[in-house]
Amino acid sequence: MLDLDSYLLRAFLTVAEIGTVSGAAATLNRTQAAVSMQLRKLEELVGVRLFLRSSKGLSLTAQGQIMLPYAREIVTLADEVGKRLSGKTIRDRVRLGVVEDFAAGYLIEILRNFRDQNPDIEIDIIIEPNRRLATLFNDGLLDLTVCDISCLSRKPTLVWTEYMMWTVRSDFVVDATKPLPIIMFDEGCPWTIPVTGALSQRNIAWKTACVASTLVAVATAVRVGIGIAPMIANTQPDGCRTLDKSSDLPAPVRIEIGLYSQPEIAEGARYLVEFIARHAAMLPA
Repeated sequence: MLDLDSYLLRAFLTVAEIGTVSGAAATLNRTQAAVSMQLRKLEELVGVRLFLRSSKGLSLTAQGQIMLPYAREIVTLADEVGKRLSGKTIRDRVRLGVVEDFAAGYLIEILRNFRDQNPDIEIDIIIEPNRRLATLFNDGLLDLTVCDISCLSRKPTLVWTEYMMWTVRSDFVVDATKPLPIIMFDEGCPWTIPVTGALSQRNIAWKTACVASTLVAVATAVRVGIGIAPMIANTQPDGCRTLDKSSDLPAPVRIEIGLYSQPEIAEGARYLVEFIARHAAMLPA
């Protein structure tokens, strides 16, 4: 029977997040030798290598990626048991910044479940564009943020890969003899570059039919019938559809959204990060 010690798993999770033994040792208040020994012991216990070691640090192997969600679950459950048995409840306030396109769908269910289980943790939800969230986070005005990974230079705790699909009103007809009317993000949005790249990749003739700065503005422009907009599938408004995948049309636009936390955060914020990580299966892979 495999007996996974949460003490070893905490070392594994911390190294996986930070990427170095030295950084994990500082976070865990342990020596580097102790953390290295714990990783080695865990790898011996499970019988596979969990990390690839290089001059840049440590990265998870395929087996390490499999281990990751289970380790989070085991450690979090151990913490929950301790809190329940001791009668301890967390009372805290968390400042969470989220890009609008992600907040509109995937996080709602997770945050609702979190609040149901942790009614004494208050959550301030700040909805802003990607670069504004990055600025607020760098200025220490957010405990956690969810935004495009190109906006922050540090390593995210989690990354979700999404695809923006080309969305039109249901009765919209593409006229092949004219440039595609594109509903474009404003210049400050990091998604502008991959969107224009997807259009250029297939040498598609297009024009900017509208510039929209918010998800509501994009959805409104699509529903009015102004043109075609790249949208995360979960945010597509009623009465709209995704364009068929065709060589004559732009390919879906790949984006990566990360969850970031400050180096020093209160218990409530740390617990929310762990909760989101545990329920990451509810979010896009």
